[in-house]
Order: sequence, then structure tokens, then C-alpha cells
Amino acid sequence: METGGPTASSASVAIDFDVLATHRTYLLRIAWLELRDEHLAEDAVSDVLTQAYEKRAGFAGKSSLRTWLTAILKNHIVDLVRKQWREEPLPETGENGEQDLDRLFDATGHYARQPLDAGNPADLAQQDAFLVAVQRCIEKLPTRIGQLFVLREVFGSDTDELCKDLRITPSNVWVQLYRARMMLRSCLEGTGFGRA
Repeated sequence: METGGPTASSASVAIDFDVLATHRTYLLRIAWLELRDEHLAEDAVSDVLTQAYEKRAGFAGKSSLRTWLTAILKNHIVDLVRKQWREEPLPETGENGEQDLDRLFDATGHYARQPLDAGNPADLAQQDAFLVAVQRCIEKLPTRIGQLFVLREVFGSDTDELCKDLRITPSNVWVQLYRARMMLRSCLEGTGFGRA
């Protein structure tokens, strides 16, 4: 007889739909941040919770339930984003303030104004006001750049995964992530973070 951790069958017994539903709000926040559409986010989370309930016997308890649900959500969202990117044409350049990047640099390509020290990132991450500002700034990113940024920074996808999942080149991934970070910096400075 083995001991030491929940088996797949014991984990599935402990996971009823009410337990899964307690993670709904968290999953909705993540889905909305990526999909930027309330109805798509609702549908995605409903699909994920249904799928998780149907496959609860496969949850071995090696990670937290939230981590397992987030992984299912990530896979679901990657499928949706891949389909969106395939079906929708690329937006015109300059969508949602991409042209603002030029203002960050001078004619020689250097920062026009050096970024200031905003403090310890771990301390900032504990501040509700900072987290709200980050979410609002992510929402302002152009759709594709925002989706790529969330897949990378929220879901933890690496470059190889992003290239494979979204069928883009590594250089395209890095350019888009660079743009996202520059736009976020500019937006956060506009909210008062990163300024003296």
C-alpha cells in the first residue's frame, strides 16, 4: 500500500464543482486580461471549469488546484488566440499608441529621459494601487501585443512555446515584448509610478 500523497482517484473525489467554482473570479480576471472581451472570457472560463470537472480524475495533486486550472485556461486561451490571429488581419501600425514609443528616444536612439528607479519590484507587487495600475496599463496595450505579453508574463510561456503556438518568429516575439514593456513603462509613469 502506497502512502504519501493524494492519488488521482482520491483527488477527483475531493474536487466537486463548487470547489472549482471558487476559482472562477481569478480565472475570469486572467481570461479577460488576455481576451479583452467579457463574453469570450466568460465562455472560456465556463469551458475550463467544465473540462476540469470532467477530467478531475486526472488531477493528481502534484500542483495546486489553481495552478492546474490556470494551465487548462492557458491551453484554451492559446487555441483562441491562435484562431484570432489566423482569422484577423494585422492592425495598421500605430494602433493604440504604438507611435508613442518614438517619444521615449532621442535622435541617436538613446532614452530621451532615463527611467527612474521605482523601487523594489517585490515591494511594488504588494501594493494594490500598483497592481491596479499595471492591469489598466496592460488593458491599454494593442490587442496582439497585450496578448503576447500576458502569455509570456502571466502564463509563463517561453519564446519557443510562443513561436510554436502563435506561429511567429523569435525576433517577432522579442520585438513585440519590447514594445509591450516600453508602452507599459510609459503608461505606468503616467500614473505616477517610476517618477521621483
